[in-house]
Amino acid sequence: MRDLKRNHRTFYYATVTGTEPIYDEYGNDTLETRTIYGAPLTLRANVSANIGEEAVELFGSQTEYSRTVTMVNCPLTEGDKVWFDVDPMGEHNYIVAKVADSKNGFLVALREVSQHG
Repeated sequence: MRDLKRNHRTFYYATVTGTEPIYDEYGNDTLETRTIYGAPLTLRANVSANIGEEAVELFGSQTEYSRTVTMVNCPLTEGDKVWFDVDPMGEHNYIVAKVADSKNGFLVALREVSQHG
């Protein structure tokens, strides 16, 4: 019942495509890397209004997250950017914290990130 099409909401996500080294102003490698993301893609799934007890037990008490997404087929992985109720051409407002799979589907924990304005 959780994956009824009428409960689905549209949001956007961008997956991690790789990393690149970060160089300082002199061209020296800082030994740090920057994550590279693909273009935002559209996805429809059931997005919760807020967290609940069932999700807290599933992800453990140490995982910080704001919303959960329930879906049958999950293209999301930990670290992906998510735009929910915001323009996908702007800053993302969520990041995938955890993905839990089961026999009948996936439950994804989204952590809200601060907007850089």
